Amino acid sequence: MNISSRCEYACRAVLELAHHANDPDPVTAVHIAERRHIPEKYLVHILLQLKRYGLVKSIRGALGGYMLTKSPSEITLLDLVQAIDGPVLNTLPLDENGSAELKPVWGEVAKDISSVLEQTTIQDIVDRSAKANMYYI
Repeated sequence: MNISSRCEYACRAVLELAHHANDPDPVTAVHIAERRHIPEKYLVHILLQLKRYGLVKSIRGALGGYMLTKSPSEITLLDLVQAIDGPVLNTLPLDENGSAELKPVWGEVAKDISSVLEQTTIQDIVDRSAKANMYYI
């Protein structure tokens, strides 16, 4: 399974929004793009897709921007992957006669990948990052 660059950018954007989840003000696309090294024009399209999926909301105006619609602990990597790339590991439309033995295996693989993605929340990633950046004296 490959993660598309679009999905990677969506994850980066949501992580940036998660770091500002407790802020009362929305985060601008410019801020997200600069902090997470995402092309701004591309980011706007990604944020729109995440908005359609109900993961972010936009606030218009001079002080507008984007915010998460849920707590980072309620958003999973599976939510992001499905919002951007669709279902995990769709089976290929191959000739049933030649791939009948493989179809159940691909289904198990998809289930396992989905399970890991579903168990990993954005908050988990934020927490792991905080632990990795801790300094001990």
